[in-house]
Amino acid sequence: MAEFTHLVVVKFKEEVVVEDIIKGLEELVSQVDIVKSFVWGKDIESMEMLRQGFTHAFMMTFGSKDDFTAFQTHPNHMQFSATFSAAIEKIVLLDFPVVAFKTPQ
Repeated sequence: MAEFTHLVVVKFKEEVVVEDIIKGLEELVSQVDIVKSFVWGKDIESMEMLRQGFTHAFMMTFGSKDDFTAFQTHPNHMQFSATFSAAIEKIVLLDFPVVAFKTPQ
């Protein structure tokens, strides 16, 4: 079965301390074993008209879609989602099976 990716692109509200949200995400993925990998980054290169105000991207990889589904209903995820949702102004979510063309060496 293919790995499954959960990609989140956000623009945080002005008053949000982004470092606190990132720390919360790092704690969450550390507590939930079915998260296979977690990476994030802040945009520093794109022109404003192209990024449309979005500033951060978060990507979690799971071993399967079933693992992702289990994560969605995990109590720690449910609890953190309320905090995360309150902090964002805009969001785009993409959830998809991984199609690997060139994998890391």
